[in-house]
Amino acid sequence: MNAAQKKAMQYGQLINNTVQIVQEEQDKLNPEYEKIRDALDRSKVDKLDDVEYTKVQKDFASGTKNYQDALAKLEKGKAPARLMGTHISLVSAFKKYVEGCAEMTASIGDNKQVDRKAFDESEKKQDEYMDKFSKYIQRLTDLA
Repeated sequence: MNAAQKKAMQYGQLINNTVQIVQEEQDKLNPEYEKIRDALDRSKVDKLDDVEYTKVQKDFASGTKNYQDALAKLEKGKAPARLMGTHISLVSAFKKYVEGCAEMTASIGDNKQVDRKAFDESEKKQDEYMDKFSKYIQRLTDLA
């Protein structure tokens, strides 16, 4: 295997690992997100179980940290030259997505106080940038 093939293989593994982390975190956090979203929509955040609410806070913080770690690895990744433009766009979209995750985590405050405006805005930001991230992943797949 020559150096270019090795670089392409390592980059492919980085992309696969990043996508896997995103999928695992979304699978883990989505049910908890749904609990908060439902409680917000029905104005019943204060009715959530204390232990459950604290678990949501901790899980969101852990998930955000995992996303930040994945972002750091993605930023250091070395894409093959023909994929560099798409890689830069992918990293930018993922960075904005991770920022949205951190903003949502921060909106879930102590004592069952959720900043609804911040929560809603971070949700929109995550949706927008996950869509972009997915499109760039698809583009990388098409180009590879």
